[in-house]
Amino acid sequence: MNTKKQDKHIRLVRIDMMIGVAMLMVVMGHFSVGFEPQWYHSLHNWIYSFHMQMFLFLSAFLIRYTHKGTSGLKEYGLYIWRKFKKFFLWFLVIGLAVAVIACHIKGRELSWSYIGQSAKTLLLYPRWSEASFLWYIYILFGYYLISPLFFRLPQWGRVLCCIGAMFLAMLDGTAFLATSDFCSLTFFYCLGVLCAEWIDEIRGVKVWMWGLLAVPFVAFSAWLFSQGEAIGFEFPQLGWWSLVTGTAALPCFYLLAMAFEKMPPVKATLSSISRNCYWIYLLQMFIIWGCARLVHSSVQAGTITFIPFFIVTTALAIALPIALSELAHRLLCRKSKGPADNKKSRKA
Repeated sequence: MNTKKQDKHIRLVRIDMMIGVAMLMVVMGHFSVGFEPQWYHSLHNWIYSFHMQMFLFLSAFLIRYTHKGTSGLKEYGLYIWRKFKKFFLWFLVIGLAVAVIACHIKGRELSWSYIGQSAKTLLLYPRWSEASFLWYIYILFGYYLISPLFFRLPQWGRVLCCIGAMFLAMLDGTAFLATSDFCSLTFFYCLGVLCAEWIDEIRGVKVWMWGLLAVPFVAFSAWLFSQGEAIGFEFPQLGWWSLVTGTAALPCFYLLAMAFEKMPPVKATLSSISRNCYWIYLLQMFIIWGCARLVHSSVQAGTITFIPFFIVTTALAIALPIALSELAHRLLCRKSKGPADNKKSRKA
């Protein structure tokens, strides 16, 4: 019993490490602020070759790993309502807030017609909305909707769906209801679900085998940074490239997670990022945009270089949402205790 519990703990720590790295990549990939140097475009190209595929894979893994089952229509309805409150409600609130801010920045007149059109675009064409960076929460909620139904399939059925999703990634979907994103990422959803079910077998794989499996992605990364820029290589967002590089990155970053697990400072940092990744995802663009507007003229004039701006803003985009999340958690805990509980704790 103790060994089993310990194995589960170690297993989730590695997932935490991978989620922390994936969230860091999300923030680093959002620095298209108008004054980024050429080397950043190479980094951006590399990040977008795998990071959202890995993020969706990890999300699917956790959806399956933590799913408690829904035995009937009523339980399914409650499950969807919980996910709506946690994900989609904040998607709407933040999305409309960004639309209002964008209206002010662009000097447009704020009206109910504008808000209605913004809400329509947010719901039907999330990639075209002012808050296009929130598209991932949109599709994640979609995967939550189908998960209880998908889990009811026999395992061979889920395997067949995973194989079929490989061909789905080749389709050129549209922006309507984020169809193109569902097409390109459903394979990684299916793969994440299957890996959660096969986690014991995966943990039995030897370290040297993970190292061997990581070689293709390391080789691709070395080529992309050394030769990709010279030939003007641009990573295609859809199709088999996304499928291959996203899959190849998984063993590489699992191997990194095994290494980070033995480095206490790195482990603590990535675990904190992982625990707060939802709030980081919601708030990080506000911090990046705000910092970019503050230093835009200074960077253009050469007073501040892009490198310190990139490092400091990345740190702020990670740290400030974590601090706000921790503050909100403490306030809610204090409120839930009530004055009587606080009085008792002071006497004790």
